Amino acid sequence: MEAKITLDKVIAFLRIYLTFACCWPLSPNATKFQILLHSAFRYFCCINSIIYIITAIRTLSKNDDYMAMMKMGCELSAGLQIILQLMLFAMQDKRLQFIVLEMENYYQQAQEYEKEIFQHYVDKFKPFYGTIVCWLAMTAISMMATPLFSSQQFPLAIEYPFDVQYQPLKTIILAHQLLTIYQSMTQVGANTFPALLLWFVAARFHILIIRFRTMTNMKELVKYAQEHCTLLRYAEEVGFAIRYIALLCVTFSIGVVIFGYLTFVSRQPWSVKWTFLMIASSGFVELYMYAWPADYVMSLSSEIASAAYDSLWYENDLIMQKLLINIILRSQRPVTVSVPCALPSLSMKYYTSYVSTIFSYMAAVRIMMEQE
Repeated sequence: MEAKITLDKVIAFLRIYLTFACCWPLSPNATKFQILLHSAFRYFCCINSIIYIITAIRTLSKNDDYMAMMKMGCELSAGLQIILQLMLFAMQDKRLQFIVLEMENYYQQAQEYEKEIFQHYVDKFKPFYGTIVCWLAMTAISMMATPLFSSQQFPLAIEYPFDVQYQPLKTIILAHQLLTIYQSMTQVGANTFPALLLWFVAARFHILIIRFRTMTNMKELVKYAQEHCTLLRYAEEVGFAIRYIALLCVTFSIGVVIFGYLTFVSRQPWSVKWTFLMIASSGFVELYMYAWPADYVMSLSSEIASAAYDSLWYENDLIMQKLLINIILRSQRPVTVSVPCALPSLSMKYYTSYVSTIFSYMAAVRIMMEQE
């Protein structure tokens, strides 16, 4: 019999899988040694990515070949995302600690019907996100195996200002590049963490909708109104924690997709084309990991108004009716993930416009290259 993948198993898997992304916060009960080890590991990951960025920029500045520049631009976009995403997750460490602790505590105390709703959402998103995790692993393996199928000495096309033929320098450089590729994979995979938080918020709104539709008395209404306020504050915390990470995802996925596509359509061996096609595809799905659950959160947070109206409000007194009106009015402002003047509300509508814009950019850049 197949073991059921529950929410607590998803949390446990992501905590391990995203180790090199350094995005999962420590427990509030972590010891000083654990905090020191966590900080040291995060600094190590930052230093490794900075070394790569410096060498990649140097290589890019000395290269005149357009195709090589496109290839290097794609790899550099992924490298820059590593260091910036590490910084953003570090800045939100305390807030994420509270969010994760609240998520784990709520799930542990959830009633049976609530856990069934959480399971419904886990069953909904696990095929897609599981496929993404496998796709990212295949992409990383393809990049790591580049020297086996081409004349390239190392997985990444970096030029060094010294001879790299001698040991142990050659092994150190190889280990550094393999780690950088693995970091890139886990940083893209780290977007599953904010997506999980959004799905959790959506599930809690779903639970609250059911409660509003089945309430029968004033005592239940007051209780659910308080839960609604608590959930709105929690959703706001989640939005603050992930909005700049989402903005970073949008910004760098554009570069990765365009450079990856142009490398694919260039005269490169199919071993190289296949790898960069996978990278470009990863850029497309990276934002979708946010847009899909964010769209659910928008929809369900607004549906609270309908759920409150569908209750037996007309059979209750004026005080209860006024409280319901306040809930309905608040629900008309949906919960969104956005950055003022930089990122509109994340939704499926925004994602479709993003894809359309990306294809326009790719077509324009390709025409410019053909004219030259």
